[in-house]
Amino acid sequence: EFDTPDPLSSSEARLSRLDSEARSNSIYISSGSDSYWNLRDEISQLTEDLASANLEVGVTSDSVKDDIQQQLRSLRAKDPEHVYKVIGGAARSAERLGNLEESEKYWEESLRARRMLPQFNLEGLWVGKYGDHGFEMINVTYSGDQLIAYKVTGDKNIPRGEISFTADLSPHTSDTESQLPNQFKLDPIILSESSAKKWGTKRLPRFPGHGHAAEPGYINHQFLEGQLVVIGEGDYFSFAWVPLEHQIFFGRPSPELTLKMLREGGGSTLTAGVGLEVPGLDAGQKEQTEYVARCLEVTEDSFWDDLNEGKVDPFSCIWHGDDAEYCYFE
Repeated sequence: EFDTPDPLSSSEARLSRLDSEARSNSIYISSGSDSYWNLRDEISQLTEDLASANLEVGVTSDSVKDDIQQQLRSLRAKDPEHVYKVIGGAARSAERLGNLEESEKYWEESLRARRMLPQFNLEGLWVGKYGDHGFEMINVTYSGDQLIAYKVTGDKNIPRGEISFTADLSPHTSDTESQLPNQFKLDPIILSESSAKKWGTKRLPRFPGHGHAAEPGYINHQFLEGQLVVIGEGDYFSFAWVPLEHQIFFGRPSPELTLKMLREGGGSTLTAGVGLEVPGLDAGQKEQTEYVARCLEVTEDSFWDDLNEGKVDPFSCIWHGDDAEYCYFE
């Protein structure tokens, strides 16, 4: 007869993260869910209703307009993308005016909303099939609202250490606000009923970007128009090189696959991310350990959380297409 072992204690940092996530979940609707798209539809409809009411001078009462505006404020407060954009702007304004304490408060809330946007939770290592080159690994990092994917393993066209693609994740709201001249919004992909059931969501958000392409030998390398597509809660994503009509699906690698690919081709030229130094193979054990921990942190947390939910090997496969049952990783 054995005593039931005590559960493993969680670190203070992990407990703080879980508490922050719980608070965010109670305030915002995750943008990777159907509930979020229903929310955006409601906001769009109310925005149209308010615009029509403002045009009907003397027909629609002020109380009706006030009611619509109140509903809009309530719904927008649940939209993490809207809050991230608006509160982030307030933080920058407060900072310019020298109100540093107020700015810091706004930034904290802005980042809390940002964490509810799957497109900003892709940091770390991913694996995708680069056509005839086979499976390759990338490391996703961020610079402000720009996603940058570096090659961890490379090929004869784009070598390791170079940028594979970038994406502009600047927030766009569902209302009629004008965007900056260099910004444009891509409509989400609307899935068929069978695909929606498979992916767990009826729409997939898209973001404009640029994909790196070159001839063999890294000749005539250039950045082409591209699109990032985030699937559901960010368990998978794809990137398309539009002019080449080439699309790659990415999934989180297992720890075993990560170590195997690093040993075989990526260890010496990994990119740690903006502002972080990459240790060489001759670096000490401490530097190597800290670097690998940075790269694997997101993957490990996601894997651990899924295991706690009873999922088995959740990152072992990428399914795609409407009906074809084909698996990239098995």
